[in-house]
Amino acid sequence: MSAQVTAQTERIAGLRTLRLCTGTPAISVVMLHGRTMEPEALAPFATSLGIAADVFVPQGPVTDAPGFAWWPTDHARRRAQLAAGPRDLHDDAPAGVPAARALLLALLESVRGEAPERPVAVLGFSQGGMLACDALLRDHAPINALGLLSSSRITAAQWEPRLAPLRGLPVLVSHGRDDEELSFAAGEGLRDLCARGGATVTWVPFDGGHEIPLVVWRAIRRLLRALTP
Repeated sequence: MSAQVTAQTERIAGLRTLRLCTGTPAISVVMLHGRTMEPEALAPFATSLGIAADVFVPQGPVTDAPGFAWWPTDHARRRAQLAAGPRDLHDDAPAGVPAARALLLALLESVRGEAPERPVAVLGFSQGGMLACDALLRDHAPINALGLLSSSRITAAQWEPRLAPLRGLPVLVSHGRDDEELSFAAGEGLRDLCARGGATVTWVPFDGGHEIPLVVWRAIRRLLRALTP
């Protein structure tokens, strides 16, 4: 029989946050959505993992129809870039990242403070993965595992000398070979950066686009289960 799932909406660190609790939590999981998404889109995915966890899915602070984002997007620039093909954002330095990073760090502090005995994993899809990695490298965000799903490096030249927090960290990197938003090379670049930092990298390439398919779902379950007693 499946464990009961409770769902409620809270404000944590100023962010509207969907909180999903399964069973007696052994782990805290923060899931960061991508651009134009909302927390509810990740709820079925989170509850299907079958992990006894407290899952926090915060809503990005920027409205980006039909959902939300972590920082504003220059849509004209994005369209021009995509006209040339899928993007690798390694040289991008979005202006809203520091503010988003501060919000994420405050949320992580709250999650840690509520249950300091539990390991914390952060899973970020697309823009959410960029934010998660930026918070880890710049501010040593206190996490025990990281999932970077269909994402990319940003400000790569500034990340390179800051790789120490990756050492020994379990990191899952996944990317679709047919991703039309972020190039497969962007995923490979993120994978290689994590490896250079000494992370324990699990690389999951897949035949598909900008998405979280079953093969990645299975890899996430393995990542989270390895942190639980």
